Amino acid sequence: MARPRSFSAEDAVAAAAAVFWSKGYRDTAISDLERATGLNRSSLYSAFGTKQAIFGLALQWYLRSFIGPRLAPMERPGAGLGDIEGFFAGLAAFFRTGGQARRGCLMINTIAEDEGRGTLLGPRAQAFRDRLSAAFANAMTGQHEPGPVSGRVQVLTAATFGIWLTARIDPASAARAADAAAACIRSWQQARMGRATSAEASTASTVSSLTHGPGPASA
Repeated sequence: MARPRSFSAEDAVAAAAAVFWSKGYRDTAISDLERATGLNRSSLYSAFGTKQAIFGLALQWYLRSFIGPRLAPMERPGAGLGDIEGFFAGLAAFFRTGGQARRGCLMINTIAEDEGRGTLLGPRAQAFRDRLSAAFANAMTGQHEPGPVSGRVQVLTAATFGIWLTARIDPASAARAADAAAACIRSWQQARMGRATSAEASTASTVSSLTHGPGPASA
C-alpha cells in the first residue's frame, strides 16, 4: 500500500518558486530545493518529477498567486484607465517594500535568462506577454480611438518588462519608473475627460441653438 504524503504539495511548490524567483532556474541546485522544501531529493523527484517539472509547477503557482491578482482588475469587464494606473501604483508600492523587490518578476527574469532559446518557457513566454497586453487593451477599450490604444498597449507592455528588469538592479529606480507610468496614465485620463467635457459643451450649444434659434445679431 502506498504511503500517504506527509507534506503539502502546494507549500512545497511555493517554497521552490521562492528559490527559483531569487536565484533563477540555472543557478538553483536540487540541494537548494531540498533545503527550501524540507524534502530530500528522492521525495522531490517522486512527488514532482524533474527539476524542470518542478519549475513548471512553480511558474503556475507564481502566475496564479502573484501575477493573477495584479492583472485581475484590468482583466475584468468594465475596467478602465484607473485600473491601469492602479497596476503601476501597485508595482511602485511593491518595489518600496524592501529586499523581495530585488527579485523582480519570475516570468520576466526567466525570459531574460532563456535568452530567446525557448528551452525553459516555450510558448509560456509569449502567452505571458500576450496576457499582459490583453489586460492593458481590455482596460483601454472604449477609452481612446483604436489607433492610440494599439500603440499605447505596446508601450505599456514594454515599459512593464523594463520596470521589472530595473528592479533587479535598483528597486528604488523601478519604483520611480512605475510612478512615472502611473502619472502618464493620469494624464491620459485628464485628456480624455477634457475631450468629453468639450464634446458635451458642443452638444449643449447645438441643442440650445436648435431649440431657441440663433442669438441676436451683432450690431
